[in-house]
Amino acid sequence: MSLSVMWIRREGIDICEGQVLAKCCIDDVCADVPISAEVAPGRYPIEEAEKNPALKTCLDVLNRQRERGLKRIEVCRQRESGRCSKKLAEYVLSRYGGPVLLIGFNNSVASVLLTLTDGVVADVEAKTLPYDFIDVSNPHSWVEKAKVVVIAPGALQYIDLAELVRKAKELGKPVIMYGALSALYKDLGIEYFCPYGLKV
Repeated sequence: MSLSVMWIRREGIDICEGQVLAKCCIDDVCADVPISAEVAPGRYPIEEAEKNPALKTCLDVLNRQRERGLKRIEVCRQRESGRCSKKLAEYVLSRYGGPVLLIGFNNSVASVLLTLTDGVVADVEAKTLPYDFIDVSNPHSWVEKAKVVVIAPGALQYIDLAELVRKAKELGKPVIMYGALSALYKDLGIEYFCPYGLKV
């Protein structure tokens, strides 16, 4: 048994900076998963994939998917990226307001959210762009400063989602994960938002 990885695209709402969207499959169970752009397409023995942090994300998604009996998860199409970002921003701000803590940098989402409210963005490289960036490896200290925590699917590669959700719950802060993959993590107590993602 092996993990198959095939690049789909390099841009869109579902991926963070430095990532590509890849179709990851084990047998007939497949999902669109954001992974590091350094991961080459190909087939990987499961034992090797378990040792690679980027590929471990694929394995975690596919295992959760298998538990729920889903064969295929697709994410927002690239041409709908702008519409997806706008819908997400409208939903988050109408329901919770700001400031927003965005974990995982996606330019489209950050631009829409942060033109409408105050907020900070967690990014693994802490790039100096027109936002206040924090280190994604330790976003916990910023949770109390936000009204709501929004998690990009691409952040799964960098954060301990269960630990982040636990911290947010302790502080009474809601956590939203957007995109089709978010439904796989609702058992952690997150709110998932997926207006256009497809599950087959």
